[in-house]
Amino acid sequence: MRVLVSGGGTGGHIYPALALIREIKKLNPEARFLYIGTENGLESTIVPKAGIPFQSIVISGFKRKISLDNVKTVMRFLKGVQDSKRYIRRFNPDIVIGTGGYVCGPVVYAAAKLGIPTIVHEQNSVPGVTNKFLSRYVDKVAVCFEAAIEHFPESKVVMTGNPRASEVMDQNGMKGKRSVGLSLPKKSVLIFGGSRGARPINDAFVEAIEQFGNKSYEILYVTGEVHYDKVMEAVKQKGNPSNVIIKPFIHNMPEVLTGV
Repeated sequence: MRVLVSGGGTGGHIYPALALIREIKKLNPEARFLYIGTENGLESTIVPKAGIPFQSIVISGFKRKISLDNVKTVMRFLKGVQDSKRYIRRFNPDIVIGTGGYVCGPVVYAAAKLGIPTIVHEQNSVPGVTNKFLSRYVDKVAVCFEAAIEHFPESKVVMTGNPRASEVMDQNGMKGKRSVGLSLPKKSVLIFGGSRGARPINDAFVEAIEQFGNKSYEILYVTGEVHYDKVMEAVKQKGNPSNVIIKPFIHNMPEVLTGV
């Protein structure tokens, strides 16, 4: 069995894709995989680290307002479709699965036009633009929440849940706490703004950091890699309480979530 997977931009699209790959491997250890993403997305580092063959295309998302940049986006989409067809023909997958993010748009669309079975997986209750667009062309739409069903053709929808959720339940929480420097006996609070971080949350954290000192619990704060240096510069000026641990990114989030 040959499976082509695409999804990216943020960990919310990448990690469910990797969890799905692991589940397929359990059922079919001989299955082969190819992941298509972008070079500037988190997937370009996360996927190869997971040992999955990776290829990239150039694509960008649409602007929400009228902009000439959207003309460039259309041109990139069309080129992305052609590049995706080349990868698809070379890999010859039995199925193509998209997990969201604008990168999977041209990939899954190309597969559907080539007559290859296609699925998109929507992790949120309110679907993104890409998955709503692709739902017109794919064979099935997998969802995690009933609220998402109304946004897709009903005949295509399958309620599957998120393969990432079962992985969280199977993790070693103590190992997760140790890996990020948390003390095992103490209670801990995890604060993060998604895989890329969120500037408003970072600003609020820096503003409130002095209030976290002398608490009986520890705080693990994840800034997002792109924001880390700026946050640490601001924290140095205010002082970092000993019970606050700041990280740019957490690769083993299921373990850490189980532990905190």
